[in-house]
Amino acid sequence: MRKSLILFLLLSILLVSCTRTVPSDGLEYLLPETELVPSESIEPPFVEVSFIGCGDNITYGTKDARSKAYEGGRSLNFKPQYARVSEVIENADIAFINQECVMAGEGYPIRYYPMFNVPQELGLDLVELGYDVVNIATNHMLDAGADGLKSTMDFWNSQDVLMVGGYENEEDFDSIRIIEREGLKFAFLSYTYGTNGLTKPASSPIVIPYIDDEDIIRQTALAREVADFVFVSAHWGDEYTFNPNSEQKRVAQLMADCGVDAIIGHHPHVIQPVEWLEGKNGNKTLCVYSLGNFVAEQDHDYSMVGGIIELSIVSVNGNRPYIDKAIFHPTVFHFTGDFYTNIVYPMEEYTPELASIHGVRTYYGNTLSYERLIKYAKDTISEEFLTESFKDAFKDY
Repeated sequence: MRKSLILFLLLSILLVSCTRTVPSDGLEYLLPETELVPSESIEPPFVEVSFIGCGDNITYGTKDARSKAYEGGRSLNFKPQYARVSEVIENADIAFINQECVMAGEGYPIRYYPMFNVPQELGLDLVELGYDVVNIATNHMLDAGADGLKSTMDFWNSQDVLMVGGYENEEDFDSIRIIEREGLKFAFLSYTYGTNGLTKPASSPIVIPYIDDEDIIRQTALAREVADFVFVSAHWGDEYTFNPNSEQKRVAQLMADCGVDAIIGHHPHVIQPVEWLEGKNGNKTLCVYSLGNFVAEQDHDYSMVGGIIELSIVSVNGNRPYIDKAIFHPTVFHFTGDFYTNIVYPMEEYTPELASIHGVRTYYGNTLSYERLIKYAKDTISEEFLTESFKDAFKDY
C-alpha cells in the first residue's frame, strides 16, 4: 500500500512538470517543459554611445572663476558657471567642447579680448567636469604665438582628454585622433578657417589645421580606415550671422561626400541650423553649422544663445554605427553687471526675471528680452531637432 502511494505521487509530479504535444502522427507524447532563451540571431548585439557637443567656450576675466581657494589647492574655480549643465556633460559617453582661447600657462600673461590667454585652471575644471574631447583649432589659437600654442598643446596633452586641432608636426597632423567607447572607434578631425591674420614662424614645426580640400580628403580617408565613425570639428563661418555662408555649405558637402558622419561647427558666436546632408555615395551626414557661444561675456543678446547637440550613435550586429537620434538643446549664458554670477542655463530653465537683470542690459546697456532669446532658437533650429518638452514649453512664443 505504501509503495503504491509513493508511485502514485511520483507519477503525479511527472505529469505536472510535463506538457502535451500532438505531432503530425496524431499520437500524444509527454515532453518536459523547457525555458526558451532568446538567441543572438533573434536579438542581435546592440551598442549605443551617447555624444554631446558644446560650442565656443570663451573666458573674458577671472571674476567668473569665483576667485577663492577650493579643493586641490587651486585659487580659481570656474566650475560654478557649468553647474546647471554638469550632469549632461558627466553622463555623456563622449563630451566635446570648443575651447576658443589658448592656455599658455606660466610665463605668459593672462589676457582677454582681443588677444586671449586664459588660466589653465579653466582647463583643469573642464577635465573634472567630464569633457573627453577638446578642440583648440580656432581663429585665436596663435594669440600667444607659436610658443604659447605649443605650451597650450603640452598642457592638454598632459590631461586625460583627447585634444584635437593642435599638431606637433606634419606626421602628427596625419596621426588620426581616436577615442574608443563600447568597442567602437571614433575619429576626430579638426580645421579652422584662419588665425586672425597671425602666422607661425617658418622655423616652427607646429601645424595649424587650416581648412583645405586636399587635407580633408586625405585625412577623412585615413580616418575611415582606422575608425568606425568620423567627426569633424569645423571652426568657420561669418560672425553674428544665423545662416551658413556659401563656403561653409561647400566644405560641408565635401565632407559629406568624403563619408564624414557628423560635423560639429562653431565660431559665428550665434547658433546656425542643424541639417542632414547626403554624400555622393548615399551616406547621411549630420551638420551642425554652429553651436553658438557656450560661455562668453559678449555684448548682444543673440550671442547669449547657444546649444548642446546630443547624439545617440548606434551599432547593430557589428555593423557600421549611425546616428539614431539627434537633439539640439538651446542654452542661455547668463551674467550680471558684476560678472560674479555667470552660469550656463538650459533655455527651458531660464526665466523672464533672469533676463531682466542680464548683463547685456545692465552692464552693456543693450537690448535683451526673454522672448527674443526664445525666438532666436525657434527661428534657427528645425523642430526636427528640438525636444517635445521644449516645443511645449515655448509653443506660445
